[in-house]
Amino acid sequence: MSQVAENLRGFLARVEGAKYKVGEDTLTKEFQEIRNRSAAFKQDNDYSTEAGGSQENLKKNRYKDILPYDQTRVPVTFLAEEIGSDYINASFIKGVDNQPRYIATQGPLSHTLVDFWRMIWQYQVKVIVMACREVEQGKKKCERYWPLDEEPVLHGPFAVSTVAKVKVNPEVVFRNLKVTFQEETREVGHFQYIAWPDRGIPDSYSCFLEMIKLVRQHQGQHSTPMCVHCSAGCGRTGVICTVEYIQTLLHKQKVPSDFSIFEVVMEMRRQRPSAIQTKEQYDFLYHAVTEMFEKQLNDLNHNYENLKQNKTPYYDDVAPQLKTSHAMAVYRKNEHSARTSLSLEGSDMNDMYAKVQKKPPPPSSSLSLPTTTENQSPTSSHHQYDNFRPRPIISKPAEQLYSTVPPKPNRSSVRPVSSSYAVIDTSGPPEATSKELSQGTIPSAAIKKTLSIDNMRVNNRWSQNIASNYTVISECHARSLDEYEDVTDPAKSRPPTEGIGFNCRIGKPKGPRDPPPEWIR
Repeated sequence: MSQVAENLRGFLARVEGAKYKVGEDTLTKEFQEIRNRSAAFKQDNDYSTEAGGSQENLKKNRYKDILPYDQTRVPVTFLAEEIGSDYINASFIKGVDNQPRYIATQGPLSHTLVDFWRMIWQYQVKVIVMACREVEQGKKKCERYWPLDEEPVLHGPFAVSTVAKVKVNPEVVFRNLKVTFQEETREVGHFQYIAWPDRGIPDSYSCFLEMIKLVRQHQGQHSTPMCVHCSAGCGRTGVICTVEYIQTLLHKQKVPSDFSIFEVVMEMRRQRPSAIQTKEQYDFLYHAVTEMFEKQLNDLNHNYENLKQNKTPYYDDVAPQLKTSHAMAVYRKNEHSARTSLSLEGSDMNDMYAKVQKKPPPPSSSLSLPTTTENQSPTSSHHQYDNFRPRPIISKPAEQLYSTVPPKPNRSSVRPVSSSYAVIDTSGPPEATSKELSQGTIPSAAIKKTLSIDNMRVNNRWSQNIASNYTVISECHARSLDEYEDVTDPAKSRPPTEGIGFNCRIGKPKGPRDPPPEWIR
């Protein structure tokens, strides 16, 4: 379907193949390689931690071994002249567009709450993701920086209040915070994952992926970074940043053919130390990404089937060109329907109808075909067919004459026929029994005699219609079928009231009785 789908399938195939390597734990080897390479960063001058390790800033770190790199640390210059320092234990992590997408930071300490809100205000953060509780296993993991009720809480010059609180799922809570500095007020969305133990993994992949999706939706098109933190700002924080990064790759259809979680994690660790801290978290990352890719492929297949059936796709991430082709198909279908309706009901079509037809249509609000009731005689049919002469009877075998029903004549497709019509004699008709007539075994001599009602003593009403509707043709002239005889001519032997209608060459039986088997065969 697309190159992105092929890349996703390729990654899933590699992951599936790694499971069947006997005696080899691929993920364990990968994570050990990540730790080995990360340890080598300390020997590189590009990964220094002088700012975090300085004597004046050591007290601002929750853990002494988790310090931000100087090259990626977040400087807080807002109100720095009053506070006296621009340091906070936080690191920038780039997103898909190679711009700072995340601020990975530690959980605020009691004496760094003002620094935390200075950072949020300076970088105009719209979303905060918290991956821990305030207290875990009896230890303080993060200072609460929001109020429990609507009453605002002051953190230095910042007034913070909770506008609303919603439980997204059993493991995620969302709060809408309002932050006021002087006379300016901003709203900040706060997601807290309450079921993620320290150095562990969440209990549910679905709840976790749902939170990541909501975070991206809440962030929207804002170019400002989102703030992600746990207690140390590395293990759980690294998992969230990595999964959100990969989900953005999916959304923008930028998953490369050589996509590797190993390389993504290594890139995270180059910007934030110890990102994804344990082997268990690395396993969780693989499972979460695999589930996300499988769901994306299912959505692509579902959208493809909808487009094949000329249906609207259910998901907003469908490629624009597919939506355009679907819209054009619907437009052409509606255009065809509009033209058909116009040809039947439009005034322009009525004008053209009046020019083409020899006679104007009867005055009515809608076009309809002439109808005839069951009790109507052939002479009371539509006036346009009153003067039509029936098609002459051509000499045929009796089986063909009585066992088949000839089609109605079509004036637009008739052709001149030969004048060699059979002459039916009227002298002394032989006797024809009802059995011979119904079975189609009438002698050939009988066909040349008069078919009168007296000689056709048959109980079949279908035979009576034949006898009453067919006249004796005494002579035959060479003429085309387009020339019709006026059956109402007084010179004819049959009275005008018994004129023949257009459809009465072989009458269809009327009444409850069924036609003979030869007629319906």
